Amino acid sequence: MVLSFSSFAQDAHFSQFYASPLTLNPAIAGTYTGTFRISTLYRDQWRSALDNPLRTFAISGDVKFDLNYGGKNLPDVVALGITFFGDRVTTFDFNTNQIMLTAAYHKALDKRTKQYLGIGIQGGVFQKTINYEDLTFQDQFNAIDGFTLGTGENLPPNNKAYSDISLGIYYSITPNKNFSYHAGLGYFHLNQPNLSFYNTPDIIDPNIFKTDTLNAKWSIHTGASIKTSDRVSIQPRVNALVQGPQTELNLGATFRYKISKTAGQYLLFGPYFRGVKNYNNFGMESIIGMVGIEMNNFIFGFSYDQNVSNLVKDRRSLSSLEISLIYIGEHHNEDNFCPQW
Repeated sequence: MVLSFSSFAQDAHFSQFYASPLTLNPAIAGTYTGTFRISTLYRDQWRSALDNPLRTFAISGDVKFDLNYGGKNLPDVVALGITFFGDRVTTFDFNTNQIMLTAAYHKALDKRTKQYLGIGIQGGVFQKTINYEDLTFQDQFNAIDGFTLGTGENLPPNNKAYSDISLGIYYSITPNKNFSYHAGLGYFHLNQPNLSFYNTPDIIDPNIFKTDTLNAKWSIHTGASIKTSDRVSIQPRVNALVQGPQTELNLGATFRYKISKTAGQYLLFGPYFRGVKNYNNFGMESIIGMVGIEMNNFIFGFSYDQNVSNLVKDRRSLSSLEISLIYIGEHHNEDNFCPQW
């Protein structure tokens, strides 16, 4: 008889999903007006409920290259990027680290409307580690005052690495200076790696299989920038994530208000909402408030999540905050146009 123990892992998420472009869709690499882009995002989750909060961060950089053929600049764009991702559960010293390389190509469909269609591919390595000294097992209880005994658990190696591959497609159009639109689709974890620390089959009993499959994930996103006056523009955004039995929907809008006559200085603010479906039920999970400032090439954002789920009795303790910073390098080729994000 062969026994099989399986589970399905899920990815961490960000409320400011738009501030971590390469973890949203590999094809977003190169979608900006500039020479390069550096994006950083940090999430601190449930600090008021846990002695050691959950921490997630992402740092990415992408650079694009204008194409030249026969001495003539082409409107198509090639982009390369790199992403570092980390997830920390400090209570158990359980860490996930990731490094990914990204390549994207954006084909100009129409120069008049600045219309692009891009594809992207991403590949790299995940590493998971855990410190067994921070774990306690039932057989360690001394029947008097604590867990002081040794354990007889057969523990696997506490370090696991695996490869990961993702794909994406992206479309953008900017028909005039007052309006732009984009939409994309990312398909992550194409190879669906096994994350279990245990070998498959088990090293002690080859008739026992233990797996922890990382489900493939669909990331569907769309957004626009609508200029309503000389000083105000609205940026509605939607992101749906589908991974295994779980679905997550993030939607909202950022208002961009010009705070001075000097170009490049804007106040950013807006509400966002997150709904989650687990197996059979779909409901509102969090209300998110976002504020930020844009100054020349820098974009700073701060957001706060408040849990409103009926499944949580003490919703006040389940809050999260995120801080993001994006820098976009100057663009020196004013004659060329770029896919927009």
